[in-house]
Order: sequence, then C-alpha cells, then structure tokens
Amino acid sequence: MDAGKELEKHCGGQRNRPLDFGVLDEFVGFQLHKARNFLATELFRMIAPGALPGDFPILYLIGHNPGRTQTAIARGVGLDRSSLVPILNRLEREGWVDRSVSPQDKRAHSLVLTEAGQTKLDELQAAVTSLEDRMSDAIGGDGQKDMLRFLRLFQSVVGGG
Repeated sequence: MDAGKELEKHCGGQRNRPLDFGVLDEFVGFQLHKARNFLATELFRMIAPGALPGDFPILYLIGHNPGRTQTAIARGVGLDRSSLVPILNRLEREGWVDRSVSPQDKRAHSLVLTEAGQTKLDELQAAVTSLEDRMSDAIGGDGQKDMLRFLRLFQSVVGGG
C-alpha cells in the first residue's frame, strides 16, 4: 500500500479538519506562547529586513543602561548569558553594539550602543510602539493595564521576576 493510502486509512480524512487542541487551549502558557509567536511574526513583518523582533528589548536595555554587563542585560530580557552571546555577536557585526572589558570586573563585558545602534533602536521603537498601540486599541487602556498586571504576576510565579 502506498504512503498516501496508508495515511488515509489511519486518518480517515482528518487532515483537513481543524486541529483538536483539547485541554491545550486552556493552558495559559500555551496561549502566551501563541500570542508571543503571533506578535513576533507581525513585528518581523514590520521591521524586516535588517533586524529580528528580539533585538528591540536588548537594544533598548543597552541604550538605557550603557556600560551594563552582558549578564545584566541577559537577566533583563529573561535569557541566560550563553543565549545572549550569539545575539550580541550579531548585533556587534551589524555595528549596533560595542562590547568592551568591564573596568570594574575584567571577566565581564560592558555594552553600549553605537550611533548606528541608536538609529536602529529608534526605528524599532517606532514599530513596537505602533504594534502596542494596535493592541491597546483592541483591548482598551484598562485591558492593557490588566494584561500587564497579569503578565507580571505570571512572570513572578514562574520565577522571572
């Protein structure tokens, strides 16, 4: 029996039916995951080419906290330091971030935005603000405040702050 007939035998034509999410649809974590993916996709569409959706919070924190270490920035965006290093390598190659040995701790690297990095941050902030405004318009000012309160609570429950 060929693979198509075998699949049809086991699936009974279910390939075209909507997915059954079952209990998964009731999990907060799953809904956060989907929302984050949809937001990242939309933001990528708005900022492409030249940047990735995760660049904005990293550039923002570096720009507003010049000289802070990679470890501090990683914690600020909810990443471990080893996950941030390849991102910083790319941002440095793009000419948006300068990394230097910290004068306070020779084992650490301090981060600052370059002039090009500040320009890129300004562009990204405009796109993010536009997307945030769309979300706020959809859920209202009070809805946005409630959403932020719930998300911060959720982060504290799972150990993120």
